[in-house]
Amino acid sequence: MKCHNRIDLRPSRRAVLSGAATAGAALLAAPFIARAQAAEIPIGVLLPFTGSQGAYGPDMRKAAEITTKLINDAGGILGGRSFKLFFEDDESSPTAGLAATKKLLEIHKCQAVIGIWGSPIAMAIKNVLIQANTCMMVSGAANAITDGDTKGLVWRYQAKATDWGPGMAKAMLSRGWKRVSILAQQNPFVIPMIEPAKKVFEAAGGQVVDSVVYNPDQPSYRAEVQRIFGASNPPEAVMCLGLLTDFVSIVREVVRNGYKSKVMALSIAADAEGKFIQAVGPDVAEGIEHFQPSPPLGSPTYARFQKLMGADENALFLFAGNTHDQVCTLALAMEKTKSTDSPVFTKAIREVCNPPGEVVGDVVEALKKVRAGSKIAFAGAGSDCDFDERGDQLNRHFGHFRIEKGKQVLVQVIKGPEGTL
Repeated sequence: MKCHNRIDLRPSRRAVLSGAATAGAALLAAPFIARAQAAEIPIGVLLPFTGSQGAYGPDMRKAAEITTKLINDAGGILGGRSFKLFFEDDESSPTAGLAATKKLLEIHKCQAVIGIWGSPIAMAIKNVLIQANTCMMVSGAANAITDGDTKGLVWRYQAKATDWGPGMAKAMLSRGWKRVSILAQQNPFVIPMIEPAKKVFEAAGGQVVDSVVYNPDQPSYRAEVQRIFGASNPPEAVMCLGLLTDFVSIVREVVRNGYKSKVMALSIAADAEGKFIQAVGPDVAEGIEHFQPSPPLGSPTYARFQKLMGADENALFLFAGNTHDQVCTLALAMEKTKSTDSPVFTKAIREVCNPPGEVVGDVVEALKKVRAGSKIAFAGAGSDCDFDERGDQLNRHFGHFRIEKGKQVLVQVIKGPEGTL
């Protein structure tokens, strides 16, 4: 047996050719890799995951992720481009929300920022996004969000605050309550509800006995509760306009003192994705009523969304449907205009959402029809997705609910910005 100790370090001709082929393939592949990376369309999603509004972020994130996967798995948009979501926590704080928005714009180069649950956060970041010519899609209700020169970049997936007050007043009147008081948190989302609500009560012959505005994050609400609920001639019912954390404290104070006035609150406080009942228990929560712009309950689109979220037919998603709709309308408007440039694609949002057109709720089917040149009217899971020229929603559904044995029971649906019982 011969031992071959000598090693030939010269490459064989086959190795040279193979190496050259590999190098050539790598060079040819490089542009395709770059193009594949560039094909991703970065979308920022700003949501509350911590702080006083932290109950709402997780389901909104889940909805955005599921909807994005649905679109991407079906081939994406614009000839195969995919959405890539970048999530940031606004920490329920305008300051943190502003810092997160700058990160989404400057580091991730996002083509749009969606989610944006809280009105104070929306107001804090609005001018930054407008100056950056970047589309802004919000769930905040404060009227001021769409005021001024927005360049057509600001779109609200929620009813305006001034539409909430009248609808909630009508819901309370439908219960036969004529003497009511109002207990409201000081914030730009809640305050615009008060005067329109008073006008509806007065027009129906009702009376607003007292109205108290309190600051958020107080250590105690004892004085405010005593003044409203503990009055010498207490109201039949109290309209509570606030958020989860303060409402939990208010209800505990009411129960502790044995006050008997009925309560109607905003659903973001008295439901909060089930967090309110978890906090106070079903016995304390029993009989509390609440009101909120709601998804189009019973519609095929909402039923499809419930399944996408892995929930049963009784599940109520007050905000998650909004992020679903935001992702969908981004995709449809970009596909319609063949552009990811915000000043361009935002001009097509009403065109793909508002009537006239074939009503389509499945985004994959809707994208096919847009590519075929068909006129569609996209129907969302959070709303019907009809907008006016300022980007405010039209024809919102409002839900009136009551807590019974630890469950949310639908009392009635009020439709349209004016509300009809």
